[in-house]
Amino acid sequence: MALLSGGDTLPDFTLKVGDRDSISLPSDIESDFAVILFYRGHW
Repeated sequence: MALLSGGDTLPDFTLKVGDRDSISLPSDIESDFAVILFYRGHW
C-alpha cells in the first residue's frame, strides 16, 4: 500500500474496537474532517 499524502482520500477499512465492536473508516465518521490517532496499547 502506498503512503498517504496531504489531501489524499482515506481508503476504506475496518478496525476492531474492544472485544466485540468494530468501526469502519471513513464511512463511520459523521463529519467532513477528522483526526485519527492510533495508539499502540501493548509493547
